[in-house]
Amino acid sequence: MHKEEEDGDVVTHVSRVEARGGASTHVTRYVLSISLGLVVILFAILLATGFFNTAQTGADNSHMANVAEANGS
Repeated sequence: MHKEEEDGDVVTHVSRVEARGGASTHVTRYVLSISLGLVVILFAILLATGFFNTAQTGADNSHMANVAEANGS
């Protein structure tokens, strides 16, 4: 960082590395892409094993007054 006088004003010049706050290593890009890939694989495994499927136990119809109402009659 250095200061110069331009057009009667003092101007501070900052280098690219100083403005960025450090060197760019691109680690964040790899972490995000690898973790996104792992999440997609995990959800595919859960979907393939039937983790999200539930058996109908009758709990869905528990608010119905009687069987005729449950059948839509």
